[in-house]
Amino acid sequence: MPDDGVTISIPLHARSERRAAERFGAAMPVRVDGAAATTRDLSASGLSFVSDRTYEAGARVQVVIEYLLDGHQYPLRCEAEVVRSDPAEGGFRVGARLLPRPELVPVPVESADAVQPAAGVPRPLRRGPE
Repeated sequence: MPDDGVTISIPLHARSERRAAERFGAAMPVRVDGAAATTRDLSASGLSFVSDRTYEAGARVQVVIEYLLDGHQYPLRCEAEVVRSDPAEGGFRVGARLLPRPELVPVPVESADAVQPAAGVPRPLRRGPE
């Protein structure tokens, strides 16, 4: 290939945004390990919230987001891993990645009576031998 002094630049697209899911601004009440906080934004894979306390990066926290739908409060419970915690106006701005739900563990029929359903969840009907 002859060198004629012409250079053509080809830009390589580096992802400046590491998030895999689109995020939406939302100021909603949330409880993190039982403490009150307020969301700043949410996505399918994470959230950020403002808290009066800091959290260690890597800490696993229980998150309950309360949202209002048709005049009723609905709790959305999930587990998250703290990615960052930075000082901000009103406390700390915390970014967290939502963790996948653990797989359900099958319960053998002979010990099913020992399992207590969560409050408000009816006990499933047991079918007899087929």
